[in-house]
Amino acid sequence: MPLVNDMQRLVERTIDHLGGLERFHKVINTELTDMTRRWELDVTNIGRILRSHLYVEYYLTEHIAKANPRLGDLSQARLTFAQKLSLLDTSHDRLRGLVSGLRQINAVRNRLAHRLEAMLTAEDVQIFLTHPLFSAMRIEGAKPSTPSVEPIDVLEKFAQFAAHLLANEFSEFAMAVGKAVDEDIAQRNS
Repeated sequence: MPLVNDMQRLVERTIDHLGGLERFHKVINTELTDMTRRWELDVTNIGRILRSHLYVEYYLTEHIAKANPRLGDLSQARLTFAQKLSLLDTSHDRLRGLVSGLRQINAVRNRLAHRLEAMLTAEDVQIFLTHPLFSAMRIEGAKPSTPSVEPIDVLEKFAQFAAHLLANEFSEFAMAVGKAVDEDIAQRNS
């Protein structure tokens, strides 16, 4: 059973509440335009942002589970990304340096989720470029060219970099990188 018996009367009263037919059309068009703009967002950037976030979160969760095998099933805990970050052991420089970048990836994803904004600026990704190892590997990895400065490309590369550090923390590769970093630190301190 409809809530309103007379639809024509409902429309007429709505027009009256809006101050007339001209205002009625203006309000409808303004609201529809805004909704259409939000629907027609750049789905490529949305996908790239979400993929980066999901990729990092997968390896963050895996890292926490490997580092803390007695925690139990993390998926059952239904932790947020921010809560998982708080569980990350940042006593080692390599992981401590990732946290601000991981928070930024989460902030970009949250902005997308809560405001439907898929735009990235150079300012959004500046935090990634301040990570010395990421910056060095980014430059080396792009040779003989130069790395892209497009914000979405930088975000994706940082997500891959962070995921690799998290995934490899307990691997043979990570041990070799760790030794190289430790040697570099020792050399600088001597």
